[in-house]
Amino acid sequence: MENIKLAIITKDREYGRALGFGLIDVYKNFTVTLYQSEPVHTGLEAFDLVLTDAGIQQQQNVIFLVEKPSMVEKNEEEQDFRLYKYGNVRQLAGDLLFIYSHLTGRKALPIKKQDMKLIAFGSMEGGTGCTAAAMALARELSRFHDQKVMYLSLEELESTLDYMEDFPEGKSIGEYLYHLFNQDGRTGIPFIESFLVFDDHGVEAFLPSPGRNVLKSLSPEEMRIFISAVMDTGRYDVLVLDLGFCLDKNVLSCYEMANHICMVANEETSVSREERFIEYVTFLKGESLTERIVKILNRFQSPKPEDGAKAQSEIGGQGLMRVICRLPEEPDSFSTQGGLKVIRSDGAYGKQIKGLADLLLGNMVI
Repeated sequence: MENIKLAIITKDREYGRALGFGLIDVYKNFTVTLYQSEPVHTGLEAFDLVLTDAGIQQQQNVIFLVEKPSMVEKNEEEQDFRLYKYGNVRQLAGDLLFIYSHLTGRKALPIKKQDMKLIAFGSMEGGTGCTAAAMALARELSRFHDQKVMYLSLEELESTLDYMEDFPEGKSIGEYLYHLFNQDGRTGIPFIESFLVFDDHGVEAFLPSPGRNVLKSLSPEEMRIFISAVMDTGRYDVLVLDLGFCLDKNVLSCYEMANHICMVANEETSVSREERFIEYVTFLKGESLTERIVKILNRFQSPKPEDGAKAQSEIGGQGLMRVICRLPEEPDSFSTQGGLKVIRSDGAYGKQIKGLADLLLGNMVI
């Protein structure tokens, strides 16, 4: 993707510098030139977009920065764009990329990332803690392993906004899918940055659409196109798929694409249920898929000393799936702050997640 040339015109030099550095930090292909007044010798048409809080003449590529959220305007037909100047810089960058694409017709070009990993989390019954484990791993990879991580939920009613702050004015995954599947010849893909939410650990996700998860309405082929489009951004090292308790065609297609399949189960999960699951996916997708399946035992309680080797032997040998991680029953690792769920990384639960991350990244042998 070629650089996108931005001009920022503001009398407030410190604000302009902070905005410029913030935008470049979010999107590396921005180049920013700062002016304190409208340039005389350089025409504004030399820039792809011009951001200003000054009273200059409106042109096609000029975006006005306004003082109050109530003054925001995004009129695509009249090409009148006014964005809140003190808003979140990531959301502002996403809006700029969307406006740039709308004005120029240019899309993000595919950038293959050959070593990207897809890690799928699923379960054989509800209430196993699949989402918490998936999100904890995503945060661990982003925060401590320097991985750029996308979290993607296929729950009927997804839990993304339980962990990430909502952007009420943001563009949702439904809009992303509209642009993805309504372009001639799919010569380009939408700028993904325009449709994202994120948490304090650097994990990103699509802003959910209201109601039922729109990904559930995609065909398996459309799901593969969607996943490929996310991969083709070249933005991510790891895609964490939260597939929940479901075996529809979309979920099965995600299992097929995944490098690792982590089935989250409680201690009391029946062996017969596990056998039926393995039999079903083997029948539909073959043994090559089942070879990638491992088991995460959640709410694990260590055996009492008097039970000793007998209990440990039963745990290690239970079922058809290989247990690679035992997440302890530890309520203190989970809390809520500011309406968002928080998972501690320094407790017993977090320490097991650290080991899981090492295993899945190939730092340890599974």
